Amino acid sequence: MPRFRQVYRALLILLACLGAIAAVVLLFPLLRVLGEGRAQAIRDKVQIAWFRSFLVILGVRVCRSGLWNTAAPLWASNHISWLDIVVLGAQSPLTFISKQDVAGWPVFGFLASRTGTLFIRRGDREDTQRVSERMTWLLRQRRTLLLFPEGTSSSGETVLRFHPRLFQPAKRAGIAVQPIALAYRGEGSDAVPFIGDASFLPHLLAVLMIPRLTVELSFGTAIDSEHASRDDLAQTARQIVIDCLGKSEAQRQVA
Repeated sequence: MPRFRQVYRALLILLACLGAIAAVVLLFPLLRVLGEGRAQAIRDKVQIAWFRSFLVILGVRVCRSGLWNTAAPLWASNHISWLDIVVLGAQSPLTFISKQDVAGWPVFGFLASRTGTLFIRRGDREDTQRVSERMTWLLRQRRTLLLFPEGTSSSGETVLRFHPRLFQPAKRAGIAVQPIALAYRGEGSDAVPFIGDASFLPHLLAVLMIPRLTVELSFGTAIDSEHASRDDLAQTARQIVIDCLGKSEAQRQVA
C-alpha cells in the first residue's frame, strides 16, 4: 500500500508539474496583452492554485494561528524543507527569495525561474546587493516577499541565526516585517527536513511515502522597521519565531 501511494502521488505531481510548465510557457506570455496589473493577478491565482493542489496531493493539512498583518509585506520564516515554499505559497501571492542552488533543481528550478523567484549567490556581495535593490523595489510596490533569513534549512529543532543583511530592504522600503513559524507534526514528519547533502528527487520520493502531515503555521506580531536597525529586525524576528514555536508545542502537549 505505501508503494502504491508513492507511485500514485508521483503521477499526480507529474501531471501538476506538466500543467505548471504549460502555464508558464504558453499561458503567461499571452497574458501580457491584458496589462501588467491584470496579468499579475492571474499569475498569482494560478500559482496559489498550483501550491494548494500540491498540498492536497501530499496529504498536508495546514493549521494556521496568529494574525497575518497585510501591512507587513516581508515574510520572514524559519526554514526546514522545500515543502515550506509550498505551504507558504498556498497562503498568498508571494515572490520567493532563494539560494542559487534551487535554480538547478529539475522542473521546480525552471518554474521558480519563470515565476519571478529572486536567487542569491552565497558569498557574492555584488549579487546580494543586486537582489537587495530588487527586493526594495518590490516591497515599495507592496509585493509580498518570502525570506528564509537563516540562509539554509535546519532540522526544525532549533532556529538558526537570522542574517541581518537580508532585512536591509525592509529598512529601505520603510515597511513592517511579518515573522512566521513553521513546525511539521504527525507520523513521518521526521523525514520532512531537507538538510545536509540531501538531493531533491530522493527527498521528494521519501515525502511521498508519508501518509499524512500536519504543518502548524503561526503568524507572529509584525515588526515596525522605522525605529529598528536591521540587526534589531533580525534578532526580534528570530525571537518571535522561537516564541511562536514554543507556544505551538505547549498547546500540542496540552491537547
